[in-house]
Amino acid sequence: MKNILFIYFFIVSFSSFSQIQETENQDRWEVIGSNKNGSVLLKLEGNNLYNFSFRNYLFSDKQIIQSLNLNSSDSDISNLYRFLFNSFDLNESSQSSFKIDKYKFEVFKKNNELMINICSINSNEKIGLLILSIKDLNNLFGSY
Repeated sequence: MKNILFIYFFIVSFSSFSQIQETENQDRWEVIGSNKNGSVLLKLEGNNLYNFSFRNYLFSDKQIIQSLNLNSSDSDISNLYRFLFNSFDLNESSQSSFKIDKYKFEVFKKNNELMINICSINSNEKIGLLILSIKDLNNLFGSY
């Protein structure tokens, strides 16, 4: 009986250790900001990798969430925020663009919202369309 209890105790101890080891190796994402339409900006802890997920308005009949990985520094993300924030000062007919990692953000102002075309720099293919108000922008880039 003592041997069975010893073996049971050993198996339980060994199993709990392996579970602890497994959680230590998982990636941890920090939420930078989010807004009501489902857009989220995340940063991988201890890394320069950001994940930007947004509702893609390119397909108006579907609610598709598009996700981009940006291998960029904190200052690059801060510059993207400043670029988008300053784009609210554009004239209605003006267009502006900003390149970060392998993407280009082309901005058009319509009423009090920004229409942002996100394109691949390599193929010049349009990946998505994002629509942001100034409140949405500030919520999305919460810590910048």
